[in-house]
Amino acid sequence: MRRLISAFSLATGLLIGQTAPAVLSLPQWLAPFPGASPVASVDPALVESSYVTSAHPDDVSAHYSHLFATHGLAFQANFDGLGTVLRASAPECDLLIKIRDASSGTAVKVDCASKATPSAGPDSTVIVSNGGVNQAAPGARSRDTAPPHLKSAEEIRQYNEERSREIQAKREALEHAGNATMQQYDNPVYPASQPAHYHDDAPPLVWPSWLVSLNGERLTGPSQSTRGPESALSRKYLSTAAMTELERFYKDRLQQHGFTVLKSWMGAGSTSTGVKQNALGEVEAYRGEGSGVNPPTTTVKVSFSRNYLNEPITVWISMSVRGSFGR
Repeated sequence: MRRLISAFSLATGLLIGQTAPAVLSLPQWLAPFPGASPVASVDPALVESSYVTSAHPDDVSAHYSHLFATHGLAFQANFDGLGTVLRASAPECDLLIKIRDASSGTAVKVDCASKATPSAGPDSTVIVSNGGVNQAAPGARSRDTAPPHLKSAEEIRQYNEERSREIQAKREALEHAGNATMQQYDNPVYPASQPAHYHDDAPPLVWPSWLVSLNGERLTGPSQSTRGPESALSRKYLSTAAMTELERFYKDRLQQHGFTVLKSWMGAGSTSTGVKQNALGEVEAYRGEGSGVNPPTTTVKVSFSRNYLNEPITVWISMSVRGSFGR
């Protein structure tokens, strides 16, 4: 019995005296990008370190590629559309490094996973893509897995340089495709040419015989002008009649010849009693010369003006023609 108790006590003492397992930590040689201040979190099976640097993502990728080559480690790499993913197996732990574009430069996350973590098995290959881990079919081989024949530091360095060039090529190809897609939005798109809205079917521009002065005053010769799709003839004369009489005369005359009066107004001061005062006035009317919503038209505008008291009124008469409007 005493021998059994002693044996039990000895075994217990051995167990108590065993050294505790070492705390998992990042390899000392795996330094962050110069000037960065990483923040780390540690648990028994995983160490995570993250930081943001103002450096370009390509420079950060080159930094880690150089560290791997210096310490004789081959690495797997791919560009997943969001950034670069690097994977390597160091003596201390399995490394997964994600390098992403950030608003202030580059965001970096380094995972150091304990090798005691259950793996996919010795006969399977783990493929890293888009930051995830997928199990390949038994016997399959990832094209990103480092070749087993690499032994010398020079072979590993050359392999790492080739992987870095592949990463850069994938990044440039993705950026080129994105730029090509966005170019279509940089080129202005003009609407297809449309047929002319105004048609060349305006009525003849001929001064009508009924468009005369109030009391037989002599009109000046017609002056022709063109403004856009309209052509016009203008004439004027001086009248000593009251402006109210002029306004009533042209309004009635236009309506008698099929015109629709659009506006008719006079400035204050003109009265039917014949008192002549400074004043302005106008009569405007139009006549459609065909069928349809917007047929050819003839427009007549008569303007009255006087600058001084008791001065004769200047009467301007303008007649314009325009073709039909529409498709």
